[in-house]
Amino acid sequence: MLGRSKSLAVFGRLVRIWWREPVDYAAQVQYFAKRSMAEAIQVMIGVGTALIAVISLVIQPPWAAADGLASRMAVASFAVLTLFWATAWCCRPWPSRPMSVGFVVSCDGGIALAALQDPAWLPGLFGFNAFALISVYLLFFDGPKLLALHTMWILVSTTVFAVQVAPDARIDATVFAANTLAAVAPMVATPLGIQFGIWTLRNDANDAVTDPLTGLLNRRGLLLHFGELLRDHHGLAAHLAVMIVDLDRFKHINDAFGHAVGDDVLIRSARRIESAVCGSALVARFGGEEFVIINVVEPGLMLQTTERIRTTIARPGDHAPVTASVGVTNVALANFAAPQADRMAMLDSLIVRADHAMLHAKRKGGNTTIHTGDVDWDIRSV
Repeated sequence: MLGRSKSLAVFGRLVRIWWREPVDYAAQVQYFAKRSMAEAIQVMIGVGTALIAVISLVIQPPWAAADGLASRMAVASFAVLTLFWATAWCCRPWPSRPMSVGFVVSCDGGIALAALQDPAWLPGLFGFNAFALISVYLLFFDGPKLLALHTMWILVSTTVFAVQVAPDARIDATVFAANTLAAVAPMVATPLGIQFGIWTLRNDANDAVTDPLTGLLNRRGLLLHFGELLRDHHGLAAHLAVMIVDLDRFKHINDAFGHAVGDDVLIRSARRIESAVCGSALVARFGGEEFVIINVVEPGLMLQTTERIRTTIARPGDHAPVTASVGVTNVALANFAAPQADRMAMLDSLIVRADHAMLHAKRKGGNTTIHTGDVDWDIRSV
């Protein structure tokens, strides 16, 4: 029983974290963009939305409606709305989060309105499946709160539909609505459980590639993201720079101020390094007080970047002040595009060269930068 209670407590804590976590919509979209999938997914969403419009017109053609102008206008308006969104998805850039929310809310309202115009099994089946498509979208591109609201809307719409259908079937409306909800509730709530599972797996994956103290990449994470960095900058006439940053006399920080302050210095230094490099740079902690930065830069800006890193770490007036020794080396990015290039071996060689430069900086007294110069490789020798 005690073990079960602990398990439930852990599960409940994870659910609360999942529920409260802010939605990082941009990161969700960027995940697919980095893998060159965003445009294809946009078209798929647009085509799916257009199909909803076409199907609604086929099963409830406004020109054949016998229920009057209001019914015809409702179905026609819904078709126009979904065709508008289909065009936006196929022909416009990926929508912002407010537009995404607008897409979900307007489609939810339109689906319910179209399905409830004619409370029969065919419009009801159409509405349920259309709602399911919106659930799949929310599963990947929004958080639990909006997905939960969407789920509640489906249940409310289903209840209204069941109450409208019950008299024609000569069934008690309350009993029929309750039975209908009991049948559909597990299915419509399933996306919430799937999203929670995906969130948990993603967090576990992030933990495997990040440093728990600073939140930077660890060695494994750096190697995993290195291929993405090369792919994102493919074809540029730039250089790949590898920088090793080691905090000077860090043991003195721990001895003089304690390990808690030492941890704060590491976190502070990590944030400052991130602020000193461009957004595409990879920043990792390799253990202890050593950081590795991999960046694609123009050769003329390389030393400027490394000096900015060194000086931002050693800002005056800090509690537990610290300086850094920086070693940097670079190679033309085109070297990594050669068909016979062993990218990982080349990266390892650059890290070793930068590490030697950093040790040279330490031997000179620290708080300095040593640049080894460009690497001129015969790729076949690496």
